[in-house]
Amino acid sequence: MAEEFIANADGGLPSNGVANAGMTTAAPTPIAATEPSRASRRLRALAALSGSLTDALSPDAAANIVQRDALIALEASSAVVVTRGAFPPSVSEPVLSPGAVVSLNIVHAIGLSEAVLSMIRGAAIDTSNPIADVARLGEAQFLGTTKALGQQGNWGQAMMAGGAQAAAIVPVWANGELRGVLGLGWNAEQRFSEDDRAFVSTLGIMCAQALMRAHLRAAERASREEAQVAREVAEKANASKAVFLRTISHELRTPINAAMNYAELLSRDLETSASPQQREQFQRMQASNAHLLELVEELLGFSRLEAGQVIIRPESMKLATVIDASMVLVQTLADARGVSVRVEGSGGQVEMYSDPLKLRQVIVNLLANAVKYTPRGGRVVLQVYTKGSSDPGSIEVQVSDTGRGIALRDQEHIFDPFWRDAPPDALPDGSTGLGLSVARQLARLLGGDVRLTRSEVGVGSSFVITLPVRYSGAASDA
Repeated sequence: MAEEFIANADGGLPSNGVANAGMTTAAPTPIAATEPSRASRRLRALAALSGSLTDALSPDAAANIVQRDALIALEASSAVVVTRGAFPPSVSEPVLSPGAVVSLNIVHAIGLSEAVLSMIRGAAIDTSNPIADVARLGEAQFLGTTKALGQQGNWGQAMMAGGAQAAAIVPVWANGELRGVLGLGWNAEQRFSEDDRAFVSTLGIMCAQALMRAHLRAAERASREEAQVAREVAEKANASKAVFLRTISHELRTPINAAMNYAELLSRDLETSASPQQREQFQRMQASNAHLLELVEELLGFSRLEAGQVIIRPESMKLATVIDASMVLVQTLADARGVSVRVEGSGGQVEMYSDPLKLRQVIVNLLANAVKYTPRGGRVVLQVYTKGSSDPGSIEVQVSDTGRGIALRDQEHIFDPFWRDAPPDALPDGSTGLGLSVARQLARLLGGDVRLTRSEVGVGSSFVITLPVRYSGAASDA
């Protein structure tokens, strides 16, 4: 591809930052030439570039500044910024892992032929050319004559074929670590004095670091944008999941109710003629239907919570009334499993202003969970405590069991939706893993919380519901 270049008295500079093998420029003044204004020009260039390159630049803007100003100040005709390894580096891995195969990566190139670039791009760090040598050893090389370039093998020949007669390769350090290399070329031989070398190193490294910073910022912005897109996708997926759960729960509830009604009709019709075995089978069928409906209701309730569609309807009530209703619902399950359930303490007589249905669901979920995981002959105890004396502001309902307990490593997961500490077929009554999660979410909607206060494997667990006596929020879609 043909490229256009801007030539000026100080040296030929490519106008578009793209490498070119056949550039023709006016010969630059040798870097060691004596001019009265040389030192002041260098100081002005350093000051100007120092200010402009410290700004938060995009990669293109940083490259344009280097191309427009830095090469003029250096009186150079070409430049390449190379990093050790991938660039930008991975945030999860060190820049240079021990034993890793390190390759060279071109960040930006100006005025170099494709023949030169192909020797650098992706080359191993132990390749035999000055760019790789400096990237490996961290020691600058100054090649001021065509004779010195000619001694650098194919790389030197390719540089001279592109018009270069001198080159400088300096290491780029950041935070005490060798990050890359800056390579510069001149289309006239140079006499590199100590001051010249210091100036080239200082200005060149400043430019290389500015380019690297710009690329890192661009990578960070891209990473943030990708994270935002991922969040939006996750939110949409969550919303779709909630819609699916609500829809499937509604669709399942209708045939389950129908099956329960038909089973009840058959049971009545065959009440006198059915054998004991048939009656037992009908009872099992009805129990299975009831359990299936309970699971569907759990899914439906969870989907409403996830969608924020649960409405709190507070009213004046006695806590004891809610506890009694909860015990009635759990007693059948407890009797079937041979677990005793009892209420202790007199705190249940407290008057409350809350949603009795939601509170009952919280208590039932905790009681049912305790019964399911307590072996036959065990016990579940519900106790009520008031906080304060004459005018308590909150109450605590504690549900304790003598069940199998929860291992310490699992305790942080017990309130996660659908989490279970055993395969589904090993769980009692086919648990969905939603009971504790729903209980905590409902308690928080009522202004309180549910927490695990004690658990020991083989001994049992205690959960505590903390609730304000008076619900302070307005009835709303919580």
